[in-house]
Amino acid sequence: MKKTLLATAIAGAMVYGATAAQAATVYDQDGTQVDVYGRINIAAQTGGPETGGSKASGSEIINNGSRFGFRARNEVSSDLSVFANAEFRFAADTRADQTLQTRSTFVGLDSDSMGRVTVGNFLSVYYTAVGSVFDVPQGPNAAVMMDGFGAVNSQADSIAYSTPNLEGFQAHVQAQHYSGNNAPIGVEDNSSTTSWIGAVNYTWENLYLGLGYVQSKDLSERGASADFGERLNQEDLWGATASYQFTPEFAARIKYEDWSTNADLDLPEGVVDGRVDNLWGLGGTFDYGMGNIYADYYRVRMVDEDQSSRNHWVLGATYRFSTPMFAYFEVVDFDFDTDQAIADVNDDLEFTVGLRYDF
Repeated sequence: MKKTLLATAIAGAMVYGATAAQAATVYDQDGTQVDVYGRINIAAQTGGPETGGSKASGSEIINNGSRFGFRARNEVSSDLSVFANAEFRFAADTRADQTLQTRSTFVGLDSDSMGRVTVGNFLSVYYTAVGSVFDVPQGPNAAVMMDGFGAVNSQADSIAYSTPNLEGFQAHVQAQHYSGNNAPIGVEDNSSTTSWIGAVNYTWENLYLGLGYVQSKDLSERGASADFGERLNQEDLWGATASYQFTPEFAARIKYEDWSTNADLDLPEGVVDGRVDNLWGLGGTFDYGMGNIYADYYRVRMVDEDQSSRNHWVLGATYRFSTPMFAYFEVVDFDFDTDQAIADVNDDLEFTVGLRYDF
């Protein structure tokens, strides 16, 4: 399973906010192309952290991000095209709870000379420039430190602009609108507000560099909200990442993320502070021909001084049966300190084995 340069893959992901390796064209006429794509991803999992109150770490068959979507593009001119995307999640492992969940749904304009504008619900420009470099593990919990909540909490009600590729350099800015509508009358501040996300990335031969910022706002007393929720009590996030393709088979990556102002944001009384202050991440991927072997390590410093810093790591491998289908095996250690972290934590290694078919 030979891979192209990681930086090239990241740049491609920025076109729509998500990639679909096996998309099938279902309509192509008069300059308009419509593709259908998706994945079926089912895994068996056991272990991991378990807090008192209910069993959570036993063996289980799980749905691991199965989804399908439609992608459309129309060529307006040789330099301008318009695009749209509608993507939905579903549970592939059960007949129960089959409500479709909207994932990436957006519209936009793309110009080689002017850049790209995207409006709607999409992965953030912080994720595409910084977080996606570490989006390698396959397990649903393995990438818990992948992007500092930058992708998850910037979807919905957003507009983003990306410059053209200027000899390897690109800049991105995104605004997310939080509406005060439907908020209870009498809250301290139920006005609308906007948060900003910015990122830059640079590619030179086998080197990729990314830098990003997420402006988080505490909305707990404002009454304002976005369709995809608030910021999980996180404050402003800064992140930087780098990757280098040392050989056609081996690539390494490193990143740093900082929420230094988290310590200044008070949580409600009695709430356990499980927020991160900062983290370092280091990882590598080796292509052995029929799949990849990968490993990531994170040194995580917590805001609460009563909780020790964590050594979070992921080790995994994939085996590709064919172009659309591969198997994966993964081991994760979250490194909870049972004496100082959340009470009654039973932190075992988490094992995941699964099959994924892309179409």
